[in-house]
Order: sequence, then structure tokens, then C-alpha cells
Amino acid sequence: MIKNIIFDMGGVLIDFDPHRSLVNAFQNEEDVRLVEDILFGKGIWERLNTGELDFVGICEESCRFLPERLHKKLYTLLTGWWDNEMPAFPDMYDLIVLLKENGYRVFLCSNTPDEIYKRFDCIPALKLMDGIIASCDYGINKPDTRIYDILLKKYSLLPEECYFIDDMRQNTDAALSVGINAHCYYHKNIDILREDMRNVGIRV
Repeated sequence: MIKNIIFDMGGVLIDFDPHRSLVNAFQNEEDVRLVEDILFGKGIWERLNTGELDFVGICEESCRFLPERLHKKLYTLLTGWWDNEMPAFPDMYDLIVLLKENGYRVFLCSNTPDEIYKRFDCIPALKLMDGIIASCDYGINKPDTRIYDILLKKYSLLPEECYFIDDMRQNTDAALSVGINAHCYYHKNIDILREDMRNVGIRV
């Protein structure tokens, strides 16, 4: 029986589309590809989520590889990313409220910097969580299975009683490998998610 629902954050609780954000900021297709390759292809963003760098830090690190003409735009984008680029999804908040009303415990397991702890007011679902595992606190990013082990141990959860929702296939595959039920939310369709939840006996 499923008793615990575990949520990813970016792409599940909040909108997270880095490519779209880069297109809006830089517009020029060549510049977008260049910044995207540097920011996400060199492991710089991962260092943000492990807590090694903050947003200013990843900007400075990225700018080492970028022409100076792009520095100001990148700084503006990155320092305003949380405020301007990642609104919360109201339908997912409503789902979490229903789950809580039906007696389920809800948790967050997310690759995220420590900025998350300043965002409880703009991401209301965070206030409903029974526990939070943020990658920045452990220096481990999904899909490293150690982060799921940390979650299970910290909150005394049985993997077979958990259901994990993430928009990245490699993350849900990793959860499945440690015995956690998982749904890949790549489709961004909450009706499909609800149907899958009902199919495994979750009351939604």
C-alpha cells in the first residue's frame, strides 16, 4: 500500500524550462546554444545543486568560457531565475492538498540549491511537505541512488510504500532500482498522473 508521495520540484511543483529561459534572454540561436552548452554541458549547473556554487558563482564560472558581450545578460538571467523563470503550478498544489486530506505523507526530493529555503512563500506546496531532501544539503544529485537512500532512512520510509514523481526518466529509473514506485512526469499532464496514481491505489 502506498503511504508516501515523493515529489521532485523543477518540472513538477514549479515550471522549469532552461532552454525556454535562455531563448527569452539571448534570442540569438547561436548564443543560446553556446550558453546552454557551457551552463549545462560542463557540469556547472550540477555544482549549483550540490551546494558548491551559488547563482553568482555559476555565472562567474560560466563567464570564463563566454564572450564578454554575453556576461551581463547571463548575470541578469541567473540572479533573477527564481523570481522570473519558475512559477509554481497551481494544479500540483491542489493535488498535494488532496493527498494530505486523504492521509498521505508528502515529501520533496529535489536537485536544488539552498535558495529553496527562501522560497516557501512563492512555492506554497513546500509548506505542505512532511520532509525535504535537497541535494545541496548532501552534495549528491539525482539520479545517484544514495539520495533516495538518505530520504528513506531519514524519514523511516519503506520503498514499497512510496510513490515518486519526477519529470526526468533517469531519476525515476533510479528510484525504481531501489524499490520505490515511480512515475515519470515528462508529459506535464496532471490527468495522466492522477490516473496512474489511482491505478496503484492512491486516492486522488
